This record gives sequence, structure tokens and C-alpha cells, in this order.
Amino acid sequence: MKGALSLAECRPEFKVDCTLILNNGRDKKDFILRTALDSVAVWKSKNTEIPISPFQGKVNLTSKDAAIIENDVWVFGVDATKSQDVFAAVKIGMDYYKAKATDIIGDVYVKNLNTDHQDSLSKHDLIIENKKLYSGVCKAVLEAAKLLGVQGVINFYVISSNINHKIPVQDLHAALKDGGAEKIETDNIQYKMWSGSNSGQKAVIIKQNLHLASLKI
Repeated sequence: MKGALSLAECRPEFKVDCTLILNNGRDKKDFILRTALDSVAVWKSKNTEIPISPFQGKVNLTSKDAAIIENDVWVFGVDATKSQDVFAAVKIGMDYYKAKATDIIGDVYVKNLNTDHQDSLSKHDLIIENKKLYSGVCKAVLEAAKLLGVQGVINFYVISSNINHKIPVQDLHAALKDGGAEKIETDNIQYKMWSGSNSGQKAVIIKQNLHLASLKI
């Protein structure tokens, strides 16, 4: 079995396509573990029309709200910059899917991560904060993988336009390197896909690029 981990999801209609790989390729996944920063109560208030099957995921003395949504496991209240949150989410996914840690955290996907304080920041400061966000997520993923006993290379896929004014490609790559990436590749293919706001209330279809950062443990 081969799965993937998608971090910082919002609404299901904007969810990340975790089969994408570089150069317009596809890599079939048997299952996807998705995480959201929102609590399950907040998420449900934003997605009243979407049926979910909730359950409690427990990791040692920690419990997280989780649910089956459109055949995927979602774990809520996960701050992707905190290694313990990422660790807990992966453990819940491992228990549900009867999978190894590498089957989940071996391929990690994020799409258009963006600080929650964007409306109060200048363009310059917004880029700085988003760089901190991306590097923080990379570091958290690496630390969580170590806690899970994973060794080797983690494929950290980022969906973000090369001309994203909130974090242009050169700043994105600098942030990924600061987060521990040893190699970064980008294809020149533009994918048209939905991109939602942090609140989940707005979305537009924009052209995106795919980046692959190699995180080595």
C-alpha cells in the first residue's frame, strides 16, 4: 500500500491532488491522510453540507478528532509547524489504514500555505512570514519522521505559482532549504486548480506550479 500526507487542508472541494508528481506525471495512491488546522467543530460549521463519520484518534495520552470524509481520513486541530501534531496525525493514519509510517509520510503535499495575518502585513513582511511558515512545516515534518523511525528521503511536494506574490519561487525555495531540503526541483507545467482562502470562504482557479523538495533523514 502506498499513501500520502496532505497538510493544512480546508474545504474538500479545494483539497490537494496527491497523485501529482513532476513533469505532469501521476503516482497512484491507495489512501490519503489529510490534516486541518481547524477543530472539527469549526470545520463542520464551514462545511455543513458535507457528511462526515467522526471518530477519536488516540496517540499515547493525546487524542485528536478525526473523521472519514469522502473516503479519506482527516485529522483536525493539527498545526503543521508542530512536529508532535504531525506525529500524532500520522500515527492515527497508521492505525486506521494499517500502514507503515513511510507509507504515509514518505510523500507529503501542501498547497499555497499562507500566514493567517496576511491582511495586516505589507507585501515584504508577508513574504517573510510565509517563508517562516514553509521552513517551519519542513522542520516539523522532518522531526515527526524521526520520531516515527523513518529513514531515507521524504518527498515534500509544494503546489504554488512561480509568480505567487505572497511567496515568489526564489523565496519559496530559500524557505524550503532553510527547512532542511537538500534538493529542490520545479517543473514548468502550469496546473489550473482551485485555491481557497485560509477562512475557506473564497476560492479562485489559478495556474499553479509543482515543486519537489527532498528532505533527507
